[in-house]
Amino acid sequence: MAIKSIKYKIIWPLMVVLFAVSVGTATLTYQQTAESLHEKGFTTLETARIGIENAIIARKTTESVMEKEMVGQAALLSYMFDKIPMNYKQAVEIAERSGIDEFWITNAQGQLVLTNAGEKIDFNFGADPKNQAYEFMDLISGKQKVVTQPAQQRSVDPKVYKYVGVSGWSSPRIVQTGRDGATLTELDSKIGAKPVLTQLKSELGGDVLFAGVVDATGKLVASSDDAVTQLDTKLLDSLSVSLTGEHKAFETMSYNGTKAKYYFRALSTGQVLVLTLSEQVLRNFFYTTCIATLAGLLIAGAVLFYIVSRQFKRLEKLQSAMVAIAEGDGDLTRRLPDTSMDEIGRLSTATNQFIEKIHVIVKDVKQSAHLSKGNADHIQDSMKQTNTISYEINTTIHELATAAGTQAEVVEDGLKGVHELAELIDDTKGHVQLLQNNSAIIREKEERGAEAMHAMIELIRNNVTVTKEVAASVSKLMQDIDAIKEMVSTIHGISRQTNLLALNASIEAARAGENGRGFAVVAAEVRTLSVQAGEASEHIQTLIENVMHSAQLTSAAMEQSLHIVGSQEENAGQTSDTFDFIHSSLQQIHESIESISADMAHVDNRKNIIVGFIELSSASSEETAASSEEVLANVETLGQMFERVHKESIELHDQMTGLQEVVDRFKV
Repeated sequence: MAIKSIKYKIIWPLMVVLFAVSVGTATLTYQQTAESLHEKGFTTLETARIGIENAIIARKTTESVMEKEMVGQAALLSYMFDKIPMNYKQAVEIAERSGIDEFWITNAQGQLVLTNAGEKIDFNFGADPKNQAYEFMDLISGKQKVVTQPAQQRSVDPKVYKYVGVSGWSSPRIVQTGRDGATLTELDSKIGAKPVLTQLKSELGGDVLFAGVVDATGKLVASSDDAVTQLDTKLLDSLSVSLTGEHKAFETMSYNGTKAKYYFRALSTGQVLVLTLSEQVLRNFFYTTCIATLAGLLIAGAVLFYIVSRQFKRLEKLQSAMVAIAEGDGDLTRRLPDTSMDEIGRLSTATNQFIEKIHVIVKDVKQSAHLSKGNADHIQDSMKQTNTISYEINTTIHELATAAGTQAEVVEDGLKGVHELAELIDDTKGHVQLLQNNSAIIREKEERGAEAMHAMIELIRNNVTVTKEVAASVSKLMQDIDAIKEMVSTIHGISRQTNLLALNASIEAARAGENGRGFAVVAAEVRTLSVQAGEASEHIQTLIENVMHSAQLTSAAMEQSLHIVGSQEENAGQTSDTFDFIHSSLQQIHESIESISADMAHVDNRKNIIVGFIELSSASSEETAASSEEVLANVETLGQMFERVHKESIELHDQMTGLQEVVDRFKV
């Protein structure tokens, strides 16, 4: 065949080398281009990250300046509210002149007392712990001096507001100022993540397929494509890697049917910037490189084929002469033309000399082949008979060895089963011993628990007795207080009567003139004493009422305590009965474990006897099987030798027949 020509053996290696070099060069160029585009992706990602980080810093700075201004406004309001009384109209005017959108002032309980948002608003900052305003209660408790909240949507309406608050100037209260977040929202729309991503996509054209900022769960916070709200779940692993900040994270997938590469970079806010770059440029480069490489290979192959073909025309002439000799019924009397003096001419001369030597050898081989074929026929007949006998012996020995091996396997399986049973018995025995030990420990713990329970019941009973005695003492105290109250009422009445008598005495002394002046002084002193006695009795009356109220509360608490202690005593009694039942059950379990332990000892003795018997049987079976296998191996080896000799005799016969046919073809 033409394809087996040495011409192609020269052309094909050169073509393969040329192909390998071209493919290697194209591959290296493709890899470098891919790495360059990959680095471009990270560079673009880093550029976008810097832009977004700058936007974040600008927004934080703006909000920080606003926050400081609002804290100052809140502090001034706190001072003014404590020093200057304010009403709703003044609050509205102050807010308008100072540029405050809202301010809220509460009392020490968090209840609103003044706001410019409305004249009659009922609101308490501490009413709902889940409410946005509850955080400002720390200003009243003193946990914080200043509370600031980021701009966010209010819980009462969809408006975005920023709130800060300070404590009262000289008293605990909340002074809160609020600023409409429309300015920050407008700032986000101009320099936030969304405009940066949109500008990035528009300036880089078709290379950027998608850009967005996502949170740790893959939810889009801002993106260049509003139709996308959630990242593909296949990208969440790379998202998690980017959040660690230890490696550059990227993933190759498709975006809307276009092969693309996703790049991830963590932001300072705990979010992640995602950038999707198209790999269409790389694919176009790949196709262009493949087409150029293929075209170069085709051109180089055509030139190489033309050059080599011209040099092989003389060899084809020599080949034609050799074919004529080969196809001319093996005529070894023919010779090749050797007219030229170059390499091909010297090859023809050497070939003629070789044909001459082959001519002499074939004549000798032809004579020997006729003699050897007869001997090969005789050897083949003898080996057929020997091979048949060897096969019958091998079959018989093989059946014996199979039976012995089967018996050994059965005994071995039985031995394994007995050993497994022995291990299970040993494990069960250990478990029974462990169960016995644990049962003893449980009994000891149960006895201690019962003793502790009886002691606790005794203490509860003593507590009931003491509580009843205290309740009786409190009841006696209330009776004594009632008696004192009656005495104070009597003293108060006497004081009132004395005051009237002193007044009458003063009137009579005035009528008496100079003679009654001394009596008037005494009457005035008596009146003063009666007034003091009345005030003292009223004070004592107030104290007695307070003591009565405390005694009533104490009595109610003692009654509740008696009820609780009674319930404890009842529950403790039930617990004690439960411990008695547990003690009885543990006693029965312990007796059962003792019985099982004795049975396991008997089973262990019987197990050792069975294991010894099975091991002895297994050893005998294995010895018999080994002997049978050894005999079988020897017989099989002998059979294989006979088979090999038989095959070799057949091959020898075939070779001699073929040799005779070959040498008969030559014309000598």
